[in-house]
Amino acid sequence: MLRTVSLFSGCGGLDYAFQSEGFELVFAADNDPEAIEVYRRNVDERAYVYDVVSAEFHEAVKEIGRCDVVLGGFPCQGFSKAGPKRPDDERNVLYQEMKRAVAVLKPTIFIAENVDGLHQNFGGQYLKSIVADFADLGYSVEFRILDAAAFGVPQHRRRIIFVGTKFESRSSFCWPQPTHAAKSRNGEFLIANAEPSLWDREDGANLLAPPVTMRDAIGDLVALGGIADHAVIKKWPEKYEHVFRAIGPGQKLCNVRHAATAVYSWNIPEAFGYVTVRQQKILETIGLNRRHKQYGDIPNGNPLAVEVIQRLSGLSEIGRDELDDLLEKNYIKEIAGKFDLKGAMFNSGLFKRPDWDEPSSTVLTIFDNPRYFLHPTENRPLSLRECARLQSFPDDFTFSQGDEASLKAGYRLVGNAVPPLLGQHLAISVKSYVEKSNKKVA
Repeated sequence: MLRTVSLFSGCGGLDYAFQSEGFELVFAADNDPEAIEVYRRNVDERAYVYDVVSAEFHEAVKEIGRCDVVLGGFPCQGFSKAGPKRPDDERNVLYQEMKRAVAVLKPTIFIAENVDGLHQNFGGQYLKSIVADFADLGYSVEFRILDAAAFGVPQHRRRIIFVGTKFESRSSFCWPQPTHAAKSRNGEFLIANAEPSLWDREDGANLLAPPVTMRDAIGDLVALGGIADHAVIKKWPEKYEHVFRAIGPGQKLCNVRHAATAVYSWNIPEAFGYVTVRQQKILETIGLNRRHKQYGDIPNGNPLAVEVIQRLSGLSEIGRDELDDLLEKNYIKEIAGKFDLKGAMFNSGLFKRPDWDEPSSTVLTIFDNPRYFLHPTENRPLSLRECARLQSFPDDFTFSQGDEASLKAGYRLVGNAVPPLLGQHLAISVKSYVEKSNKKVA
């Protein structure tokens, strides 16, 4: 069996997949006790709570000896699209602790995973640093951005995968090839791999299976209960119930994007406050024009003068009382005598209700909160088990102990995990590479 060491293991999504393909997990480490508890229960007991920057961790690594494979999903918050993306974020350089471990363990191959933002943010400086730093150890590093949906996972989840192999190796690593059609979504760049992406070729749809949809994955889990982790944390304001009922399949609460998918907060008066027909026209006019360059150069939107709102809307003599009422109800804000939608950045895609017959959006750690994501048909958030299924975890891989605290932690662990099915494809490619390398050495 191929001896495998896992760093930044989380709850073990990637490791579970490698174990399923016959790899022996001899050591796993993460600084999160809740992640390690779930890992020990579902994957392997040889998992330990360590801070990778600690001397204790590096001493433990030295005691392992050599291994065949190192896995490492080093933290991604410093590069995440959902985060602040600070170049001085301490987590941005935690890959160097993995480098120290690789220097000691001298694996035949290592696999590292991170968010695709690492490829784009900070001018790609960290990407270049990672490649250069491992080259100093004698490893050639390749990387690709893979979408989990292209490998049968019922979820669009783009991640950058690094593969490190020794310069001296006479074998080449064969990347797993997509099995399912997973076209790029609106606003996403095409994934540019070394080989043409099958789903971007004209004949690609005929060569690949259709994507696995949310209906395929969780269509049998509508009623809560019945299996482990199929529960939600029911803690949300009563006004949310009005929002739930207003959001249809494929729609979201969005004041600043005017499309069929958008539901405006002023059309849910029970939750956000009643407005007159004139006031609705004022709000819609601001929303339609706030990002036009002739009204300012603020990227996320500019306040409009009353005179401009009157001209664009065709309304005559907008009264101060109308505006004050909208201010009081938190629909708008006043900036130097001009007016913009209030909370525009926050009402720009909330309460998303996905389509049953598409793969899910990327499962995040906040999916317990319906403010961000709703079930396709039910007026509730996705359950922890539904999130786990969208990540391709089997139902016997359990996360919570039935209490609210462990349920909350479970959402976080699932949202941070590598989908096991994607991990399985990587494991098959890694096994093939190591076996080829060992034969050539022999």
